[in-house]
Amino acid sequence: MNTRNINPAEIVIRPFHLDDAPGQYTMVSDPRVVSQLLQLPSMELSETEKWAASEQSGRHRLVADWQGRVVGFTHVTAYLTPRLRHCGRLGLMVHPDVWGQGVGSQLMTAALDLADNWLNLSRVELEVYTHNEAAIHLYEKFGFVREGLRQKVSFGNGRFLDDFVMARLHGRVPGPVEPNSPATPPPPADFTPEEVLIRPPRRADFDDLHACLTHPLVDRTTLQLPSMEVSQIQKRFGDAAPGIHRFAAEVQGKAVGLITLHKAQNPRQSHVAGMGMMVHPAYWGKGIGNQLMAAIIDLADNWLNVKRLELEVNTDNPAAVRLYEKFGFVIEGTKRWHAFGDGRLADSHFMGRIR
Repeated sequence: MNTRNINPAEIVIRPFHLDDAPGQYTMVSDPRVVSQLLQLPSMELSETEKWAASEQSGRHRLVADWQGRVVGFTHVTAYLTPRLRHCGRLGLMVHPDVWGQGVGSQLMTAALDLADNWLNLSRVELEVYTHNEAAIHLYEKFGFVREGLRQKVSFGNGRFLDDFVMARLHGRVPGPVEPNSPATPPPPADFTPEEVLIRPPRRADFDDLHACLTHPLVDRTTLQLPSMEVSQIQKRFGDAAPGIHRFAAEVQGKAVGLITLHKAQNPRQSHVAGMGMMVHPAYWGKGIGNQLMAAIIDLADNWLNVKRLELEVNTDNPAAVRLYEKFGFVIEGTKRWHAFGDGRLADSHFMGRIR
């Protein structure tokens, strides 16, 4: 590429096109760019062509075009989860030959105009490696702030890498000013610890899991909705997708809790897994969460060789925070304006456990 100084007026920010795949590959395969992303140096053009032709709901792709050449790329992806509709994620890269010439700023301006004025996003978030100082400076210039640091989120160039979670909030706080009070917990169930069986889930658990997932108190502390139908549960908890590992808690023949571990499929994050858990409120405070956590930690440490286990939890769920801290998780940061539900907009801690 001719690396003469670019006249900003010559840059055209436009939607991505299938014909841009070769130019995109030139950027994403450059060693200076690979070190800032989650790609591998062995990535082939066919992979970029497949990605270019793929459609993803909520994703909006833009390129920086200079005299017919792709010199930069950005995307804004609006989350489709109903309770995260006010949130989106941003990604950006610029060809190294034109670093420092304002291409990133032009892409950021276009991306945030899209987020603010067309998609009505109140929260836009991103992740950036802690060693990418130029990108961090650019994001801060456009109003992004660091919400926390995640340790060992990927592996590359012979070492584990940390990243910052950054976000930019826009407009007024979405939702009511006065949040609803939590629902009244149901009467506590009567059982002994010896009656708790931790086992893989079964198809016969669908109705029990549906009752758990649609309880207002469970929905308040997860990303579920009380309107979830049984058919959605059947689809979700049918055959496990690659990387999914689950345990159910059974009491007196009834499934009353579930914990899920999702092992990352990206080769550079094969040491990372995310997790989530729920217990029916009638069984809260009886040690079931401890038993589910012990089972998933054993699986992660002694069978899957997970080095980093991560999760998110609402800041107004102190009991869950204490449970996770008991098992070695630490709060790495806090996502502001994260999830709307039960009449309030909740912030969420992101927590990690490093082994």
